[in-house]
Amino acid sequence: MNLRYKITTAIVLFIALFTLSCENPFNPGIENKQNNPETLGYPPTTPDNVLRNLTLAYNQKDIELYKSCLSKSFRFQILNSDISAVGVDWWGFEQEVEYHTNLFSKGSSDGSFASPDNILLTLEIPPQSSWVNDNQIGHENWVVVLCPFYLHLYYNYSSDITAIGYARFYLKQEDGRWVIAIWVDESIV
Repeated sequence: MNLRYKITTAIVLFIALFTLSCENPFNPGIENKQNNPETLGYPPTTPDNVLRNLTLAYNQKDIELYKSCLSKSFRFQILNSDISAVGVDWWGFEQEVEYHTNLFSKGSSDGSFASPDNILLTLEIPPQSSWVNDNQIGHENWVVVLCPFYLHLYYNYSSDITAIGYARFYLKQEDGRWVIAIWVDESIV
């Protein structure tokens, strides 16, 4: 091979790599990861996608994704047997966001618990044939989905916390997307 051929090949190779530098051939998949629903969330076009996003929000400790799952008029309800431990039987959107901001990043407001190092939420979303239409007045077109769940909060320097049970989600369409309107906790901590 002559020298001129080697230089021409090197220049062509350099230009090709420079041109492709925006799409790094040595690290494929960066573009795909940015558009992956498992990192950004699923489109809230169905109730089950909203519940998938809820799971992702917990597992990624993503407060913005969590908030996107909730209705502006969101309500969290606790079963009567747990009211004495918590002190109230329900709260709304703002309190829920505050609780989850603490859970995901700040720790409890009284300082007794740090934010967990990792969170694992497994939500078993039943098939659509198991969903129920909410027949309450004012809840037309709402869907009720009862999901068994397992929640585990991992702490490096203290005891882990686990909750299991059922969560009853009342989902509705709001502003052209599905959201959780009411979450009834039927768990055992």
